[in-house]
Amino acid sequence: MIEGKVIECSKLQVDKEKTEARSENVNLEVKAKEQKGKTPDASNNEVCSMEEQIQTLQADKENSKKQIEDLTNKLKECKEQSVTMEETIHKELNDQAKVLDLFLLMIDCFPQPIYHNEEALYQQGPELLFLTWHILHLGVECSKVQLVNNGYDNVVIAINPDLPEDPNLITKIEEMVNSASSFLFSATKHRAYYRDVKILLPITWSSNPNYQRPTTQSYEKADVIIANPHLNYGDDPYTLQYGRCGEKGRYIHFTSNFMLNDSLIPVYGPRGKVFVHEWAHLRWGVFDEYNELVPFYLSDNEIKTTRCSKGIKGKTALCTGGSCSPCSIDSSTGLPNSDCMFFPDKNQLSSASIMYLQGLPEVVEFCDSKTHNPEAPNMQNRMCNYSSTWDVISKSEDFRNNPPVNISPPGPKITMLHAKDRVLCLVLDTSGSMSSENRIKRLKQAAGIFLLQIIEDQSKVGIVTFSSGASTVSQLRIIDDGNVRKQLTDLLPMVASGGTDICAGVRAGFQVLRGDDGATDGDEIVLLTDGEDGGISSCFAEVKQSGSVIHTIALGPSAVQELDQLSIMTGGLQYLATDKLDENGLVDAFTGLVSGNGNMSQQSIQLESSGKKINNNDWFNGTVFIDKTIGKNTFFVITWQTDMPVPMVHDPNGKTYQIQTFETDKTVLTARLKIPGTAQSGAWTYAIQNKAPAAQVITITVTSRAADENVPPVTVNAHLSQDTSNWPNPLVIFAEVSHGFLPVVGAKVKVTVERPDGLSVNLELLDDGSGSDAVRNDGVYSRYFTNFSVSGRYGIKVSVEGKNGVARLTTRKQSRAMYIPGYVQNGLIQPNPAKPPVGGDDSQTQLGSFNRVKSGGSCVVNNVPPGPPRDVYPPSKIMDLKATIAEDKIQLRWTAPGDDFDQGNASRYEVRMNDSLLQLWDNFSTAALVNLTSLNPRPVGSSETAAFVPENTELQNGTTIYFALCAYDKINQSSEMSNVAKASVYVPLMEHAKGISIMAIILIVAVVAIIACLITGITNCAVHKIS
Repeated sequence: MIEGKVIECSKLQVDKEKTEARSENVNLEVKAKEQKGKTPDASNNEVCSMEEQIQTLQADKENSKKQIEDLTNKLKECKEQSVTMEETIHKELNDQAKVLDLFLLMIDCFPQPIYHNEEALYQQGPELLFLTWHILHLGVECSKVQLVNNGYDNVVIAINPDLPEDPNLITKIEEMVNSASSFLFSATKHRAYYRDVKILLPITWSSNPNYQRPTTQSYEKADVIIANPHLNYGDDPYTLQYGRCGEKGRYIHFTSNFMLNDSLIPVYGPRGKVFVHEWAHLRWGVFDEYNELVPFYLSDNEIKTTRCSKGIKGKTALCTGGSCSPCSIDSSTGLPNSDCMFFPDKNQLSSASIMYLQGLPEVVEFCDSKTHNPEAPNMQNRMCNYSSTWDVISKSEDFRNNPPVNISPPGPKITMLHAKDRVLCLVLDTSGSMSSENRIKRLKQAAGIFLLQIIEDQSKVGIVTFSSGASTVSQLRIIDDGNVRKQLTDLLPMVASGGTDICAGVRAGFQVLRGDDGATDGDEIVLLTDGEDGGISSCFAEVKQSGSVIHTIALGPSAVQELDQLSIMTGGLQYLATDKLDENGLVDAFTGLVSGNGNMSQQSIQLESSGKKINNNDWFNGTVFIDKTIGKNTFFVITWQTDMPVPMVHDPNGKTYQIQTFETDKTVLTARLKIPGTAQSGAWTYAIQNKAPAAQVITITVTSRAADENVPPVTVNAHLSQDTSNWPNPLVIFAEVSHGFLPVVGAKVKVTVERPDGLSVNLELLDDGSGSDAVRNDGVYSRYFTNFSVSGRYGIKVSVEGKNGVARLTTRKQSRAMYIPGYVQNGLIQPNPAKPPVGGDDSQTQLGSFNRVKSGGSCVVNNVPPGPPRDVYPPSKIMDLKATIAEDKIQLRWTAPGDDFDQGNASRYEVRMNDSLLQLWDNFSTAALVNLTSLNPRPVGSSETAAFVPENTELQNGTTIYFALCAYDKINQSSEMSNVAKASVYVPLMEHAKGISIMAIILIVAVVAIIACLITGITNCAVHKIS
């Protein structure tokens, strides 16, 4: 309404200005004619005519003057009405302003929509158009980095607590950041530089008066992590990327050796350039333009190096022990054997690309549409639909409204932050509604587990309760022995009454947190509530300015929706705990509240979280694997509803722990068993008998800690792609399973999604490179979730099981800075030192059996329509299509998608082919159709194969064909077009012994040619003599 009034006033202002201009023109014209009438050569008729014209113009002038007065009055009246309207709605706008601020804060957490052909999509239905515009994949941890006026602010570089204190490391980081800022500014064509960078030093390092306290920054949310890998797995800089093209990554990893050892500069390039290479992975979601697995390819029957741009020159050779020889050719593929490498010229004419060889001096640009190599079989082409890296980068949210500047940027401001022990306050709801569903007692059970088992030693903890007002139960206490833990647990509330004033609790929590140093910077609040509170937004501004982190737990179905905004704006965790007791959600939320300081040996790890309704005299049985990486501070905790059950726990040697060895609390309905020393690795079994006269829900929770502070435990980090969402956007559930920084593959990962309607959905997460999973076997397991029932909170819990001989460690093979094997200078290859071997073969690096459980938080989903679920989701894009030629047949392989993304079965496939990659990509629907009507899609995740003889295409030497496919669901919704697979026919020039080199072939051909010439010459000479 007010916008319309502003437009109306603006129009009146324009009309007034036009009338004034017209009046001024009349004045000028009158003056001109009066002047002309006074000239000596003017005739009487001309003078009379001019006088008439002047009278007419003066009349126009009077009319214009009157119009100006009328417009002035109307404009004044319009502005007065506008002010009145503004005052009328000012209060309403103020009430919404904080929510709008939060929305703006959340924007950076969401990836940008990918736009397709709108008209074609709309023909398939407006819901699919809406979905395609808004589909979100991404982004697991919301970085606080912002690009403002061309400068990146709040970039956090964190040093792992296990690294020894070294001032030289700080110096090297500063040098890297300064050089990277200048290089970034040039590479982005004057659009971005690093303005504000924070280095987070571990608590184990010495304090310094120049160091500041962190606020919401932490090790686990850092943009760059400097840490050594467990085991000998090299110094490759890499970026952990969960998502697809254009989506932000998780973090950049540098080893301390990479940062300190200058001898690595020739093999990776200057650190500043490497930082920009990895920043492009992290911030803009682009991928590498080399491919260690496919370093060469055939194009027009010529061997090409997988690179961008094609302008990068060099030599291929096999180098061992400092000597180099020509590469041998694989007779079956026509490509160099796997031990052949490409050595770039040290001096290049091409300036691209940073995502290929950032170490070359002349390489200062990203590949763009002019220099991009769409043929190269690299991740950038496969993941980004053959777009150049600069095309993706320039369309990112960073540069959408960020034009280049023509001034040199200032140097980065680098601030040292020094981590500290946790300072935390439990802020717990004790309002009347907490008496329903036994919530107040369940709160004491779960918070008791947190205080007795989870919170780290040397932390400071206080307790606040709130209902209609707030009460401080305990000021900050240092967790330095078991007595303090027990005393704090005894203070947990057991009585519920009154209303709900969340902000009163938050403000009281802040007051407690100020008890250690007078400030709340970097401190934490754990806020639990089950109720509605219309005044929660009244403290949003205080929370935002506090510098603290708020973790929220929404208990039950009625917790106020705005609760999650407190965790979103402060970078905290958000959890949902339903009243479904067998899901154990409240305990899972509290066990997930571990420190984010990067010291894995201090963190409690959840191994089991299970619940079940057990009938009278029936048993609740299970097995928990304790692996060799954990075993200290191992607890088995059992809870029940009415009568204490009879538990038994058996260790791997058969020793039995019976009820007498448990510490029981019949008031809180909890029994706790602490295993002395380090728990033995192996299979632990439990059997719990319900002795109550009626059925009751019994739960068991098992936690432990690292067995050796020098060996990181196997961990799982679970994330949702979004904190809040609107239907029909799907959620993507991620689970990263790792051993230190090494991916764990081959695990069985399941997720339980608790819905607002009280029902749960179980899914298995996949690491096969299909559906929502970007990269196969990278230790990041994922799955789409589309089974929405009603609007509200959706919570997730991930369970991981690793079987001995199946789960294993591997290395990260994607999103890494390339190790340059050497350079060509003055025509000679000068090899770099060979890349150090990594620690062991994948198949031999076994982990044994293990269990892990982790809550992945919650997400509020809005606008879910009532009634049966609507089919608005197409099959997911196929990303792993491969094509080979065997004799006269072409064989295609891919992983089957689902009916709804990666759920269910697709209904049919459409495969097309062309002899031009770009023509197939740009005009899929008009390419030649491959007849696969007899192929019935298999279940999602299955391996699909199809073999056929191509029609109207002769398979002869040099033939190259490109293939792509789409999957369709039962209502004929199509997936995106798959990646493009290439099949080439290569027939060797001759059957030659294995290992014959290119040079040998060339020599043979040359000799044959010379002999042929000699024969021809001799024959011609003989003929000439005879004639």
